[in-house]
Amino acid sequence: MAKLKILSFALMAPVDRKEEVTDYLQRKGVVELSEPQETDRMKTTDLSDRFAGFDEALSAVNGALAVLQKHCPRKQPLTAMLEPRKELTAAQWRENGGELDSVLEKCRALIADDKQIGDLRAGVVRRNVTMDALLPWQDCDIPVTSGFTKHTARLLGSFRSRKSREEILTLLAQELPERDCVEVEVLSESDLETCLAVFCLKDDVEEIENALRAEGFIRAPECADETPREKVAALQQQNAADEAKISALETTLSQQTDFYEKAEFALDYLTAEKEKTAAFERIPQSTRVFYIKGYIAKRDAQRVADYCEAHFDAAVEITEPAEDEDVPVLLSNGFFSAPLENITGMYSMPAKGDIDPTGVMAFFYYFFFGMMLSDAGYGLIISGVCGGLLLFKKNLEQKWKNTLKMYLFCGLSTVFWGAMYGSWFGDAPAVICREFLHKDFNPLPPLWTDAVKDTMNVLIMCFILGLAHLFWGVLMKGWTDIKNGHKLDAVFDTIPTFLTVIGIAPVFFGLFVQDSIPDDYSPLGTVLYNTFMSVHNSLKGVSTYILIAGVALVILTAGRSSKSIGGKIGGGLYGVYNLFSGYLGDVLSYARLLALGMATGVIGQVMNMLGTMPKNPVIKAVAFVLVFCAGHAANLAINIIGAYVHTNRLQYVEFFSKFYEGGGRAFVPFAADTKYYRFKEEL
Repeated sequence: MAKLKILSFALMAPVDRKEEVTDYLQRKGVVELSEPQETDRMKTTDLSDRFAGFDEALSAVNGALAVLQKHCPRKQPLTAMLEPRKELTAAQWRENGGELDSVLEKCRALIADDKQIGDLRAGVVRRNVTMDALLPWQDCDIPVTSGFTKHTARLLGSFRSRKSREEILTLLAQELPERDCVEVEVLSESDLETCLAVFCLKDDVEEIENALRAEGFIRAPECADETPREKVAALQQQNAADEAKISALETTLSQQTDFYEKAEFALDYLTAEKEKTAAFERIPQSTRVFYIKGYIAKRDAQRVADYCEAHFDAAVEITEPAEDEDVPVLLSNGFFSAPLENITGMYSMPAKGDIDPTGVMAFFYYFFFGMMLSDAGYGLIISGVCGGLLLFKKNLEQKWKNTLKMYLFCGLSTVFWGAMYGSWFGDAPAVICREFLHKDFNPLPPLWTDAVKDTMNVLIMCFILGLAHLFWGVLMKGWTDIKNGHKLDAVFDTIPTFLTVIGIAPVFFGLFVQDSIPDDYSPLGTVLYNTFMSVHNSLKGVSTYILIAGVALVILTAGRSSKSIGGKIGGGLYGVYNLFSGYLGDVLSYARLLALGMATGVIGQVMNMLGTMPKNPVIKAVAFVLVFCAGHAANLAINIIGAYVHTNRLQYVEFFSKFYEGGGRAFVPFAADTKYYRFKEEL
């Protein structure tokens, strides 16, 4: 467990080397830049006008990648997300960056082609709608807009219902009794639509159309000087031409698979350049020099300083940060605990006076995760998959290595606890022997006990492990106090707590202890039970004296910060109350170790039972395989989430609250936040 030593980093170099220096620092990704400190002669530069160009270019590249994914998607295996980013040297990075303009031009062309396809398809849809509207009029042998003479006019339209010629004439006679020069011809008739032509005098056409509209009359689509049949034919011909254009464009786009790499590099290059420009804005400069200030880990400081001084004519100063500086935190842990740094980071980074809690929680984290998932079969799957990927997948990104390592250790812990409980895909070994081999035999009995049947003794074990977890947190509080020079606080905050909790423990555990050991206990279970009872009985005789001593010390020391006698006594009594109520709630929280473990086991057993319900041996075998695979996959997926969430909770709420303040700021180096490519490590 360790927080890396962070030092202040200051660099001054000629202004014409500014881009080279920032390129180097970005590639290395080990320096965090501080906020700029301007002076009369050293000013930052406003480069906001460049960001609009970066945003437009990034939008074009992202749009092109979306077009490629739409028209020529790449088939990738499930493990593709584990593949590392491609490595490029600084020279290769600059060389590929020289093609950026042509790549952006191609990206915009791809977007334009995709937009054209969309526009063409929209046109096809619009023409199809028009053709559908013209279908009822295809037998009309003159254009819809024709039919006018010097004194007469013709209206073509339809009603959205069945109407006869007589009904329409009656309607017009009622609405316009003085307009008797009207003739109606029904062109087609159905329950859904009636198409008709109305002939009348030109002077009457507006009134007649208004009367018909009041009843739902709709004008026929206009066809200019064409008949409806000719209009439909022209629309079909135009659709065919557009479909051919669409097909040609889609064929061209589907053949652009090779452009993926160039577009992905352009995305990373533009992202890095945008970040570098943002850094440029934060670096003050004069007409001759520029100045960078920030933080760097001690392990990297000398190497970076030597390189900058040798290659950029720079002056570098590495110093200890001032006491009042907001120094960032960078964690560094070993193989076993490093995978849990992200768990610590999700809670809060350690503050200046804190220790890194990652290492001290690692054992309990893996231990509790396995106890909650608690099925050896599931543990074998998890550890097998993660171990195999770690073994055979080379050059994994560090974040994936840590994730796989974390679940590898969690899987191994799950195997341990599953074997202790005798849970191998629920009770699958016993079920297979009973239902298919017709032998009442369990080839993989519990090494300790069956958690589903022996809940009380398992619950006691959960409470004991919980107390050990809490006591470890109290010890870490004492160690933190000693490290920060508060030795008396370390004594007064740990020893009274230990004495009080140990003194009350026999009374608490006496509520759950069984009178006799179960008959089917394993040899290991018998040893554990006898050991616990021996310790329990030994403590019962002296627990009262230990409790009195602990409570007395709490009363005497808990209110020590108060200046008055009354305040000290009141603070002490409140400390006693807080200790009893707090630890009671904390210890009971560890019952979730049993609850989640039982949930996994019971659901697994139910799945095995459902699979063996058919009576026919063949059907039973098939049903068992299907239910076994689907049911246990679902059980694993659900309970691995529960184990993860509740293991985190035990660390955050019960464990960290005993010693960990948090509130530190994570070290965020100036680096290229790329997605597809990364800089190759160069000496």
